[in-house]
Amino acid sequence: MMGVKYMNLLRKNLSGGVRGTLVGLFIVCLIFGLSVRVGTEQPLLQHCLAVISDHYYLLYFMLPMFLLLCFFVIEDDSEAVILRYKTYFRYFVHKWLSLVVISFIFMAVQLLAIVVSGIGLPTDGGWMIADGGAVQELLTVFSSFFASPALSFAAVTAYMFVGLCVTAMILMWIGHFLLRSSAIKIILFLYVLSTLSIKIGFLLELPITAFNHIVILHHNLTSPHRLMITAITGILLLCVILWTAKKYWHHQLTFSKRQWKGITPYYCKELINKKNVIILSAMVILMVVWKYLQGAGGISGEEWIIRLFAGHGTGSFHILSFMEMLLLNGAPIYLLAAFIEKATTGHSAFITVRLKKRRDILVGILTSALLFVLIYGIFLAAFPIIGLSVMGMTIDTGTLTLLGLSVGMRLLDIAAQALFIIGIYCLAGQITAGFIGLVIINLFCMAPIEYLPFGLSSLARIGLPQIGAEGITSPCAALILLVTNALFISWLFAAGYKRLPKN
Repeated sequence: MMGVKYMNLLRKNLSGGVRGTLVGLFIVCLIFGLSVRVGTEQPLLQHCLAVISDHYYLLYFMLPMFLLLCFFVIEDDSEAVILRYKTYFRYFVHKWLSLVVISFIFMAVQLLAIVVSGIGLPTDGGWMIADGGAVQELLTVFSSFFASPALSFAAVTAYMFVGLCVTAMILMWIGHFLLRSSAIKIILFLYVLSTLSIKIGFLLELPITAFNHIVILHHNLTSPHRLMITAITGILLLCVILWTAKKYWHHQLTFSKRQWKGITPYYCKELINKKNVIILSAMVILMVVWKYLQGAGGISGEEWIIRLFAGHGTGSFHILSFMEMLLLNGAPIYLLAAFIEKATTGHSAFITVRLKKRRDILVGILTSALLFVLIYGIFLAAFPIIGLSVMGMTIDTGTLTLLGLSVGMRLLDIAAQALFIIGIYCLAGQITAGFIGLVIINLFCMAPIEYLPFGLSSLARIGLPQIGAEGITSPCAALILLVTNALFISWLFAAGYKRLPKN
């Protein structure tokens, strides 16, 4: 009877999008295997090993395909179906066993495509490793651990199959104990962590385990203790999954949103909308692509970060650099200015909640502006990392430190300029006047004055040891920006808010 229930569950999970995913896996894997074969005449087993171990194929295609495949079936069935198994734990185990079968089929389809792509290659059994190339480096690593390509290929495929089964159980667990929206975010975070771990040296040094460590064997051969860390983490995680599925299956972890009072949530909803977020991300992507097109060959990751956040120096005027600085700094300020004018005029959508004190309106504007600028900071940090990864540059601790310094300084600079506009708006009642004043103040970069706060986040004005440039130190620049922000905020709360338009 239980076998019938299991077969019904298996047939259900194999229907729908799962079959289409498997067909897509076979086609792309075959094409990738043929591309690896071009220009080489390595033996069949080494060819298969090279394809099944290529982390670009595994991380950017195979793993997303498996996550997508599991995503079709990770949600629990109806209560009527679960009750047939008497306990949720039995249902959980049987559903996981169906995913084990799906994982086996997934591996079989993949291996079939790889073997087909190697038809006609010689079948020599020993290691035949040529000099040079990433594939040969990978084979050299395997040859130091395994006596033959056959043994290495068997170990890689067996490890991957077990890893996929473990990954499927993790996804089931996440899908049961979290709401669908929260589960998607957690899975995406774990996937992004897996993709970044092969590029960022800092992450490689941390004892953390992601999907790539669970599925890809040679990612555990990079250090003496990496395989042990993965094994211990996996065993502990499986124990937690089985224990919670048996004892606490009826609970669901939810993340309740804190309900803000007053006018702040209305302002946040108006400012942080889909259109504004797309504009911010597009601006950063445009600047990253522009710096890439200017040329990134022969330079390090730190040098490219310096180019991206160079801005404009002092004592001269370069129109292109000035426009880059103005665009990168001005995009969030322009959107913020449009929001402030709308929120404080009689034509605003907030007429029903405007019977407040002007101080409350200022708090709402500043809070929503702070969140908006922080979101921009996330884009300023994330897209350059993606750009460095695409260009194949090394991302180490030094690169991340410089990026963090650059983003932090840029956010302080943008905050100071935003507060300046708010102050001018309080005095003049015209947001356009604030923008014109901001452009004029930024033009003061032509003067040989290093301590002007506006535009001070430009790395061209800061003495960096990476390039031996002269200028003020980064702590001094950060202190100037912090003091400037503090003075603006103090004035706004002491006197400026009294002149803020209320209707």
